[in-house]
Formats: sequence, structure tokens, C-alpha cells
Amino acid sequence: MDIKEYISSGIIEAYVLGLATEEEVSVLDCIRQKHPEVQEAILEAQRLLEDLATEQALSPAPELKDQIWATISSLPSDTPVSSSPDDDSLPSYVEEQAKVMKLPEQRDNHTLAIAATILLAVSLGGNILLYQQRQESDTMLAQAVAMRDSTQTLLSAANSQWELLQRPSVKTVSLAGVEGRADLKAVVLWDTQNASVYLTAEKLPAVPQGKQYQLWAIVDGQPVDAGVLPLASAEQVFKMNNIPQAQAFAITLEDEGGKPTPTLSDLYVIGNI
Repeated sequence: MDIKEYISSGIIEAYVLGLATEEEVSVLDCIRQKHPEVQEAILEAQRLLEDLATEQALSPAPELKDQIWATISSLPSDTPVSSSPDDDSLPSYVEEQAKVMKLPEQRDNHTLAIAATILLAVSLGGNILLYQQRQESDTMLAQAVAMRDSTQTLLSAANSQWELLQRPSVKTVSLAGVEGRADLKAVVLWDTQNASVYLTAEKLPAVPQGKQYQLWAIVDGQPVDAGVLPLASAEQVFKMNNIPQAQAFAITLEDEGGKPTPTLSDLYVIGNI
């Protein structure tokens, strides 16, 4: 993993802002333990947010306290002050003083803080958007790779079947469904020259748990084990046991691992050569 690329992907900002998913947080926690630079990037992002929050806070100017005390001290000591909240007879010069006294402006600092916050938000938003786009791109890439692999598997199977069919010594034996299973079918490609046997069984239903299809060669009226079909295989053409001679082929459903003799009540397809 490229740590620099991971840090710049936006996941750090998403984590600090609480936008990361549980899975992303779990991965980040593992990575930060092994890579100090990731931990430092997290701390730096947190410090940046705290600094911006502090800078944006407004506090009274230090000279304001002195101005208030100076105003109070300038009042005559014999000026009557009413204790009643309804008394409006305050001296006019106090009102005038209140009118002209202004707070020192902190607009510049406030503007800078707002600008910094906006820049941070834009930066974080850009990184998060980039991170989300990369995740979507990774998903699309994974789907494309899976589709490519599937296509290559199908093409390889088609090429294998085509290559077998082009051999003069290969016989194609169609296996049709027995009574009650007429919609089932399979195909055996039998090379009479080297005794190799290949089977395609796309038209057979999925096997139940603990069961497995088994191919049989009928030789002089007796069934000969030609092997079991692999379970959960992506292949479409299966290499079976070599059969030097045969008059027919059949497939039965047996217990997983196969049996030495076929269960005729579970005969699915059969075909003569």
C-alpha cells in the first residue's frame, strides 16, 4: 500500500469529520498502528480544525476594560443615581458618552478566520469527493476485471470444445434425459485414439447437499466408473477418467465422492455411441 497516496485520498479528513464508515474506521485504526505517518496526519488534521475553531471565536479587545474603567472614574461622585429601574434621569453626558464609545473592530481577524474555514471546507470537500470517486472507480474496475475473467473462462471453454471437435478421432455422444427428466441433457466428447473423455453438463440441475454427479461408461453391458463431476467448479468442460472402449455413457446422482456401482433409480441422462 502506498501510504502517501492513502493519506492524500481524503480518508483522514473523512475520519476527523466523522464521515468515514465503520469499515473505513476499522481499516484506518489498523493502518495508523503500523504507520506513524498516518497517525501524525490524523493529529495534524485534528489540530487544524481546533486552531480554526479557536481563531474564529471573538473575544473583547484588551483595551476595552481600560476604557470602561476610565468612563466610570470620570463620573462626578455626587451624581445622584436612582435605584429604581424606571428612573430615566441619568445625566445626559453619560448618554452622550455611551453613544460615541465604540468597540474596536475585529473585522479583519474575523474575515481571515471565515476565509480559512471556507478554504478548509473546500479542501476537505475536494478530498472526500476524490476519495468517493476513487472508491467508485475501484468498484467499477473490480467489476470489469470479474467480467473479463468470466469472458476469458467462457472463451477458453469454447476453444477447448472447438479444438476437441476438430479432432478426427473424437466422437460426440449426446446424453438425453430419461423418463421424467426429458429436459436434461449432457454431452460427452470421447477421443477413441487416446481414450480421453470430456464432459459438458450445463443442462443438469444443481446437485443437492451431500450429492455429486457421476459419469459411467457402459462397456459390454457393465457400468464402468468414469469419474465424478467436480463440485462448485467454474469449468464448463470436465476431464473425466480415460475409457478405452464403450458402447454408451450415462450419468447418475450419487453420494458425494461417488460409488463403485450406479444407483439406477437416480439415473439422469444416457446416450448410445
